[in-house]
Amino acid sequence: MADVLLAGYNALVHTISPLVHRIFDPLHLTGVGKYWHIMLVSLAVHHLVSRTLPHLSKLMLPGVYGRLSSQDKHAWSVSVLCLLHCVFDVCFVVAYLGNATLSGDKMRGRDGNLEIYLSITQGYYIWDMVLCIKNYKDYGPMYLVHAALGVYALLILTSGHLQFYSLVYILPETSSVFLNIRHLLKLAGKSNTALYKANFLIFTITFIGVRFGFEAYHSLLLVAKTYNGDTGLAYYPFACFIALMGITLTALNIIWLRQILTATYYTLFKSNAKGNKTQ
Repeated sequence: MADVLLAGYNALVHTISPLVHRIFDPLHLTGVGKYWHIMLVSLAVHHLVSRTLPHLSKLMLPGVYGRLSSQDKHAWSVSVLCLLHCVFDVCFVVAYLGNATLSGDKMRGRDGNLEIYLSITQGYYIWDMVLCIKNYKDYGPMYLVHAALGVYALLILTSGHLQFYSLVYILPETSSVFLNIRHLLKLAGKSNTALYKANFLIFTITFIGVRFGFEAYHSLLLVAKTYNGDTGLAYYPFACFIALMGITLTALNIIWLRQILTATYYTLFKSNAKGNKTQ
């Protein structure tokens, strides 16, 4: 049975891939034709996991999950899936940080295995973009912009252009690991615990260190190279897009940093003051 399904899957991929290549190759997005099926399978898996998480949470954490409102249950499932995605992203990106091929040619250095990882990640970004569209009133424009930029950037990166910058823009998910842990702890009613405060502090440190010390730094270098036309063999419009994306993400990070520092102050200091006052 498994052999039959695999044969059918391969036949479908073989049939559709030429059409996808004809549509996207003229746009220099050759990775879409090569990896569209991985992206769609990843999207389907993310959707399936998102549907399964409420049942698993109810089974494994009945006390915590059972007392949540319907809105909080949705937020819980989203946070768990985002946490799993971020851990996956960080693991494979860290493994590629010292890759000589990518660091040796930041514009056209490419790695086939990395492209597969990025195609899997693309499934999450498409799922996330759809989520941001469906919940636009709650999430607002910044999260939708963030997701949409990620979807198009991954189409570029899986096509062999500027793959070094996949490390630059995915490594910041390190801080998102702790952000999602914070969401889960808060939903579980643990916002006054030492664990919550320690996690929030680590989140703030990684957010500043990775997103400004690494992401913003390399973004500015790419902007300078793009401005000077020093983009090597990379398709120049793609270099411009990735550079502008870096500027946009840095601007979003600055906006979020102000909110994070305020929240950090109230979490670490104001809550202590309230606790001391009531003792």
